[in-house]
Amino acid sequence: MTAPVLAIRAKSVLTLAGESPARGAQLFAALKKIDNAVLLVRGGLVEDVRPWAQARLPVGARVRDVGPVCLAPGCVNAHLHLELSHLAGRTLWGKGFTPWLESLIPLLGASSENEAAEALASACADLAGTGTAHAGNVTGSLARGLALADKACREMGLEVSHFCEWFGFGPPFVDDARPWPPRCRAALAAEPFLAARCAPAGHALYSTAPDVLRAARKACAARGKVFSFHLAESPEETQLLTTGDGPLRDCYENVVLPQGWRPPGMRPLAYAASLGLLGPGALAVHGVQLDAQEVEALAAGGTALCLCPRSNRNLGVGTPPVRALMENGGLLCLGTDGLTSNSDLDVRREAVYLRETLDVPPEALVRLLTVNGAAALGLAAGGRLTPGAPATFCVLPQALTY
Repeated sequence: MTAPVLAIRAKSVLTLAGESPARGAQLFAALKKIDNAVLLVRGGLVEDVRPWAQARLPVGARVRDVGPVCLAPGCVNAHLHLELSHLAGRTLWGKGFTPWLESLIPLLGASSENEAAEALASACADLAGTGTAHAGNVTGSLARGLALADKACREMGLEVSHFCEWFGFGPPFVDDARPWPPRCRAALAAEPFLAARCAPAGHALYSTAPDVLRAARKACAARGKVFSFHLAESPEETQLLTTGDGPLRDCYENVVLPQGWRPPGMRPLAYAASLGLLGPGALAVHGVQLDAQEVEALAAGGTALCLCPRSNRNLGVGTPPVRALMENGGLLCLGTDGLTSNSDLDVRREAVYLRETLDVPPEALVRLLTVNGAAALGLAAGGRLTPGAPATFCVLPQALTY
């Protein structure tokens, strides 16, 4: 039997039909909006979006009027640490990156699997309830974290890309062809179907061995996967990589950093470039400490950048150079980072924060939330409400409507 039609009526709908990932001036172009609109859904897929006055509803269609709101495609939260959700409210904010890290480290591994699973279920329910369609999840911190996070996402109908994060400088490989962290390797051996949603990733330039970063980047390129890593997040990172000292060195000395470790003597972007980590297919995260020349170089090289501005604010590491990043034509998207450094996982609030603090135009922010996020994660489709696409949508906050 033919599935019934659900007709969702709203004040307006942004379909983003025909929109490509936007860079530079394209970010600020007007977006076409359908006023007094109806979104027709059949079998979980978009059948059509049209003005209500032109609607020809089939017999048996169910109508739901959601009121004076603007609907947009489901959001892409391009960077978050789902499996640390059980640590919400337990870390130190506002004192800088290293004090936050020092408050986090003792908590890792101190909770039960049941506690982690319950928090994951709640976090994924919040993601779905606030209109997230796809999550870029960083995994590898907890035993069975990958399997638990994937299960929680699937149960809430969330699409997910898992970045299996290498951390540390120890012997990395069982074999050179599969640069998977041990915990992710175990999960993939037990549940091979997860591999389609996974890619090897690095944590950061100061916390992952250079040969591991290069191998993971190479493996991602060979498999057509996005390679992700944290870049230029804090002043402490820049200090450690350039001079080799500072609070981050004190925190990691002989714990993460191997005995005799020496700094590369380069700023983060230059060091990443020297390792071959940048360019198309790479997704850097944060970019708070990039200077003007680095912003230009990052954009010119084709590396995507995920901004997590509320996390940066909460940890006291600064504000990313958002305007310069936009004007220089880089591929930008948004993420929430995680509940150890943010109050929620609603990626729309990252956009609202940029709107309210930096006066970023809503057209640009909607693109960052949707088509740009999909492109940054290497998704063939996503970020649009067009016929045949999944009928996943969000309600735009008032600050993002126009």
